[in-house]
Amino acid sequence: MRVHAVFDENGEILALAEIVEEGDDRIGVRPVPGEDRKVAEFAVPEECVGKPLAALAARYRVDDASGGPRLTRR
Repeated sequence: MRVHAVFDENGEILALAEIVEEGDDRIGVRPVPGEDRKVAEFAVPEECVGKPLAALAARYRVDDASGGPRLTRR
């Protein structure tokens, strides 16, 4: 499972949206970041698969390092 995550300059996740695979009958959404916000795509960590996306935001933050954004445990 993959998600789009909108995050702020401190790495706080503000919004998450599941990426719907091509051919899936569901309608997908992609969040649009506001001013001073960024969006990135991530694989959901195994411990959060099948749980509400809020669990991911509660357990992780985004480290926007020079190698690109990545999820890190709080």
